[in-house]
Amino acid sequence: MKIRPMILEDTNKLDDLMNDLGYPSSKSKIQERFNKILGYSDYQTFVAEVKGNLVGFVGMCKQYAYEFDEPYIRVLALVVHEEFRRDNIGQSLMLAAEDWAKKNHCVAVILNSGNREERIAAHNFYKKLGYIGKSTGFSKSLVHD
Repeated sequence: MKIRPMILEDTNKLDDLMNDLGYPSSKSKIQERFNKILGYSDYQTFVAEVKGNLVGFVGMCKQYAYEFDEPYIRVLALVVHEEFRRDNIGQSLMLAAEDWAKKNHCVAVILNSGNREERIAAHNFYKKLGYIGKSTGFSKSLVHD
């Protein structure tokens, strides 16, 4: 297994992972989104590669807080292909995120995870890595169909 920064060519291989993450999308939409993301230095995406296949990724953004002085990293997406879970790939991706945070002088890594039954395993995974559940997130769509 190899963890490395994502490159634009990787976007052609992300549709299955985005589906596993719960956000199915077309290759063209994925490429459009990642074209934007890869252009910002405060964003970083690492991919996990096994035998030339992308089997996971973590995407994050460096942010600033109102309540403390130093920047932090917010993990925006983490997914490992179903067949490769339990192979320490998720842990390796999170360690890469934490290393990137340290290199960018950040004091914390923060993430949100849904309060749904299917997310219980993810919550246990984060707790095993030392993360603490501290809040409940809220969302409101501003786009109406």
